[in-house]
Amino acid sequence: MKIQTRLKGAAAPVALVIAFLAQPAFAQDDAAAPADSTTATPTLASADDEIIVTGSRLSQTAVTAQPIQAVEGGTLVDQGYTNIGQALTELPTFGVPGNSNVGSQGSFGAGQTFVNLYNLGAQRTLTLVNGNRFVSSGSSSIFGSVQGSPVDLGQIAPSLVQRIEIVSVGGAPTYGSDAIAGTVNVILKKDYDGISMDASYGNSPKYGDASDYNFSLLAGKNFADGRGNVTLNVYFDKQQGVATSQRPATDGDRIFNGSDPTGTYAYARYRGGLHYSLFTNTGMPLAYDTYPVVGGSAYGSITNASGQALFFSPGGALQVYNPGTPLANGITEAGGDGFPINDYGNLLAKDQRIQGTLLANYELTDNIRFHGEFWLGQSKASNVAEQPYYSTAAFADAGDPNGNLILSTSNPFLSGADQQAIKDSLAANGLPTDQFYMARANTDLSSGAFTTTTTLVRGVGGFDGDFNVGDHKWTWEATFNYGRTTSSTKSREIINQNFLNALDAVKDSSGNIVCRPGYTSASIAAFSDTCAPLDVFGYGLASQAALDYITAPAKTRQVDTQLDIVADLKGALFTLPGGDVQFVVGYEHRRESQSFDPGAFFRGELQQDGSYAQYGGSIPITPVSGAYNTDEGFGELTIPLVSPDMNVSFIHSFDLHGAARYTDNSLTGGFWSYTGGATLEPIKGFAFRGNYTRSFRSPAVTELYAPVASVYETADDPCDARYIDSGPNPATRAANCAAAGVPANFQSNIVDYTVLGSSGGNTDLQNELAKSWTAGAVFTPAFVPGLRLSADYVSIDISNEIASPGVTSLLNACYDSATYPNVDACNTFTRDSDGQIVDFQDSYTNIAIEKFRALQATLDYSLPLSRLGMSEKAGALKLSVNWLHTYTHYYKVGSDDITHVVTSYTDPKDAVQGNLDWATKRFDWLWQVTYYGPTVVDPDAGAGTYEYPNVDAYWMFNTSIGFKVNDTMKLRLLVDNVFNIGVPFPQTSFSTNKMYDAVMGRYVRLNVSLDF
Repeated sequence: MKIQTRLKGAAAPVALVIAFLAQPAFAQDDAAAPADSTTATPTLASADDEIIVTGSRLSQTAVTAQPIQAVEGGTLVDQGYTNIGQALTELPTFGVPGNSNVGSQGSFGAGQTFVNLYNLGAQRTLTLVNGNRFVSSGSSSIFGSVQGSPVDLGQIAPSLVQRIEIVSVGGAPTYGSDAIAGTVNVILKKDYDGISMDASYGNSPKYGDASDYNFSLLAGKNFADGRGNVTLNVYFDKQQGVATSQRPATDGDRIFNGSDPTGTYAYARYRGGLHYSLFTNTGMPLAYDTYPVVGGSAYGSITNASGQALFFSPGGALQVYNPGTPLANGITEAGGDGFPINDYGNLLAKDQRIQGTLLANYELTDNIRFHGEFWLGQSKASNVAEQPYYSTAAFADAGDPNGNLILSTSNPFLSGADQQAIKDSLAANGLPTDQFYMARANTDLSSGAFTTTTTLVRGVGGFDGDFNVGDHKWTWEATFNYGRTTSSTKSREIINQNFLNALDAVKDSSGNIVCRPGYTSASIAAFSDTCAPLDVFGYGLASQAALDYITAPAKTRQVDTQLDIVADLKGALFTLPGGDVQFVVGYEHRRESQSFDPGAFFRGELQQDGSYAQYGGSIPITPVSGAYNTDEGFGELTIPLVSPDMNVSFIHSFDLHGAARYTDNSLTGGFWSYTGGATLEPIKGFAFRGNYTRSFRSPAVTELYAPVASVYETADDPCDARYIDSGPNPATRAANCAAAGVPANFQSNIVDYTVLGSSGGNTDLQNELAKSWTAGAVFTPAFVPGLRLSADYVSIDISNEIASPGVTSLLNACYDSATYPNVDACNTFTRDSDGQIVDFQDSYTNIAIEKFRALQATLDYSLPLSRLGMSEKAGALKLSVNWLHTYTHYYKVGSDDITHVVTSYTDPKDAVQGNLDWATKRFDWLWQVTYYGPTVVDPDAGAGTYEYPNVDAYWMFNTSIGFKVNDTMKLRLLVDNVFNIGVPFPQTSFSTNKMYDAVMGRYVRLNVSLDF
């Protein structure tokens, strides 16, 4: 949903909606790990080791019932990650993040990183730290980048991480809501003793930008003969931002898919960049309140004597407009003088983060221990470029916010020659010569950029202990966890009333250019309360005094709080021949709250009837606040039926595992989640495993409580000539559109730019429900020491998904119905006499389903070179390969057709990442290869839709070389995109996040580490 008018552009491919107006922009395009986990530099537990792993509160043997991946903390350092969210995004099992510092920034949350397991949505990935929930920092506005309570992984310092475990499905009975896709558990270093300092600098050598400065201090001390430990981590990172205009893959002249005027394809491949003929950023004068150029020819524009459209040069003089190569929709062109929309986007957010974390634990007695955490951090992130405030007939009538400007032909900023040229054109059209209109992209007045400052305060404290019950040891733990994030987003916004005042320039008696006397300024405080005349004829000609008068500071505030209290008891109930039957029982109380205050500017001016009127280009935004609490009881049971020492024929070991949780939510009531699984090892070193899970996601505060508010949306209107022959029954669609009075060969405005409607929360929402299962095998052959192979089939079915259907879905449900017009969806939108959509209602509802099927496979192999006859000094080779093969991934909203996700350029059928590491005592070398299989622009597009529908496979090569100078110092050189590979052909469709290295180009980082 949008708070501002927007156009469709090609910042990723055609389908990406480009933000319009000068408002915040919204998102588009080492310790040993568990034995069955995937690591980049694997260290394996022995077959008899028992460890606590994510997805269970019980100790587990070497093979668990569900697949687990792990990323070592050392790997994060060796590969130069400054944000652990980016490290996870590059794994095959993760999709495009809900938000990150790459690409367009989420509304009111620049620089935040929300990971997205299996590409099922960041709100369906539960993130924990040391097995405990972590407070969210997501916006509760309906214009936020993602709904739910995702955790910003940028708030967790990589240098503090021991390892990250990712467990597929199965986590809901153990941890509760949100673990539909799976659970990410960040495990921190414990009992660290020593001092470690790391400093690094990174830069893009070809472009000389994207500089990153990073520093980390980790200091820990064991005391009281090892009974206690205190560890402090201080982390600082400063990242220079990069705009889309700074890279050829994303700039305004990039290759793109555009509507084909020849009719050969719906979309053909063009060079020269997608440009809009609706306006320029220097201004296009008009005789009529309409579009200046349509289909490459003057339409409503001021023209010269030859009928050629005119526009202002950067210096402010009229010149002939070059329409480039006009495209089929009439308002866009390849090349030419139109607005190069893709030059005005964020590629990499400017970001500065400083974080401090204090960890402590102490053994009070032989049987009682204390543990605690204190977190304090602040981040400040900005999108470096975004779409500005626009003045165009595409969004409003002249003189209204976002409409064409109304200007006097006697405006003193116009030269005499240009005044006369405009008057001559008006007279030639039989129009009065005292005023004219102008379309303009006001990039020099308000950039659209915004800055989000987020402060985190979090404390965790708890006690754990143990006691004996008969021959068995039972343990208990109680933890109190409270976190609060406060996010403030600031921007500089145009005030409509002051803007109009400053445009109305005249000369005073002394010949000075001033604002016309008698003006009334807006009630909102601007940077200056003194009107100064504004020059908009050209680019960058406005005085600072004028800019200060027409703009105001806008500030929003978001507060998220989380209180979580958990207590559990676990141990062995009794002993079977196969081993101890272990249990866990526990209770959890959790309270989550979110509040969003849009601030005075975005809230708007209160009217006498109680409504609000906008101050700027944004529609009025309503505050959002709400809270809920849960009381939850949970339990787990592990039953070892067969153990190796029983010597059962054809069964080396056989374990059953089950868990259940009852969640009583103050808003949605009670829900049972549960899981059951088994591991069967017929022979030593070869095991089968599987599990079935029923999980859920509770509605977020935004989805429940957001008041009805105005929003902007685009849609694929089924009555448009481009879509009339689509749908489940094209004949029914065509007949219903005709019955609605929509003319033949109709071109719907909502397809190409946004229309104003409304949306809001829904207090009747129910939980999302997921039924998931996994089945796989693990192979650790004794005859190949150090080798581990695993493969798991993952199946996830989600029903009752919460979504705002979108205008496309509402329109399709109406016009594709055999009972038209007696369909509820037909009452959710309004057409005017010309057939154009002029209003709609699009609110949250439990309306969607989603299905995912994939094979997840890993290979880990560690080979000390001494096995090959070399000396111990030769070191060891370690190989790790992760592969995800997606069979099915689609979603369906209401009665819409199924939308296939897999094989799209954001969700390839095959994704592989391999790491080869050679390490000696003083030297190590890592070579990383990433592969995404061939994809398509749109899996649901018919033949002939795209000139180049197929996207080539993607390869990327990164490397890291480390050298230990002495026992204290280590140097490391890292190179991402070693061969400077670009985005895959046809270069029109790619994921900026998943293919970030190709978009950015070769990147080099130097790291220095000191250990004491």
